[in-house]
Amino acid sequence: MDDNAVAFWLGSYTPGADGTGKGTGVGVRALGREESGGLVPIAHVESDSPSWVVQHLVLPVVYAAEEFSGFVVAFAASHDGTLTRLGEPVPVGGIVCHLSVSARGGALIASCYGDGRVVVLPLAPDGRLAGGTVELETTADPYAVPTSATLSRGGLLLPPSVTEPVAPAMTDVEPRQSRAHTSRWLADGRVVTTDLGFDLVRFWRRSPSASAPLVLDHEVTLPRGVGPRHLTWHESGHLHVVTEYSIEVFTLRAGEDGRFSVIAGVEATADGAQDGDSAAELTVVGSREHLHASVRGSNRISTLQIRGDGSELRAIGDVDSGGDHPRHHVEDGGVLHVANQTSGTIDSFEIDEWTGIPARRVGRVEVGSPTCLAPARP
Repeated sequence: MDDNAVAFWLGSYTPGADGTGKGTGVGVRALGREESGGLVPIAHVESDSPSWVVQHLVLPVVYAAEEFSGFVVAFAASHDGTLTRLGEPVPVGGIVCHLSVSARGGALIASCYGDGRVVVLPLAPDGRLAGGTVELETTADPYAVPTSATLSRGGLLLPPSVTEPVAPAMTDVEPRQSRAHTSRWLADGRVVTTDLGFDLVRFWRRSPSASAPLVLDHEVTLPRGVGPRHLTWHESGHLHVVTEYSIEVFTLRAGEDGRFSVIAGVEATADGAQDGDSAAELTVVGSREHLHASVRGSNRISTLQIRGDGSELRAIGDVDSGGDHPRHHVEDGGVLHVANQTSGTIDSFEIDEWTGIPARRVGRVEVGSPTCLAPARP
């Protein structure tokens, strides 16, 4: 095993960000693997609360979202984990919380929780931020439209705790804030984003216009107040979305016209949500037969079984996350690494190959307010 090989890039909250002083991280860390399957710090570079990090799909370039300053920063990465700033940081918006790189490597999308902005950042051939950002034109809160009609969800069957939403009259609704939270590039070239504040999943298609490289294709409205946060794609052709507030997983599928709609929704936990819970991350297990959802509050990793044609989900087990406030997690060759933000640890567990449930803990490392684990590429 190469002791200096980088396995993951780690984002974190740092001290004094925006006057909060709550973070204990050091910026962006490079992490290597231990023989046990756990992780170990190799190197780090200072950055202002880089809560989300991602590497370019081809180049040794790492991008960080400095959440409270609203900047996106690029770093040139070395094999030994050394990161060097590449070009100037680019401002994108309030509380930038997520980044994703296009498959072709020509653009980066930043999602801003603070003001709801979804911003496209062009990338130069060497991976540096090229400037000339473009803000996508988003839509209004669908639940702020005066109507007495029920918003249709295509006959969706949900757990008894979830009722069909009815949009109230405008006078009964306090304005809500758009909260962009994540983005994902689909194989067909479209991009999907979530708006946690407006309960929307938006789909964007490419445009030949440089001033509007992506235009709205269509959107899917989820029940009011569920808070769609993160999402993952399954090879069966289904998009699974975890909701931060209602602790559920909604399954979307495209029709013959290419438009997605909700076809199912289940509770994300086997034992039910508890007071104070909020869901964070959702991933597909390597076997493709299970999903993992992280739940803060009760500090659990929930496992959901994928059945039938890939659209049927059933929560089958909840286990302790190993620490406090599981903000993010990622699978690594049969091991699940959990970034427990408040306890300041990454806890690593073997995944049972039959049930998909995290089992024996194989590693734990203290890293300071971890928020995101991004796989490193050679």
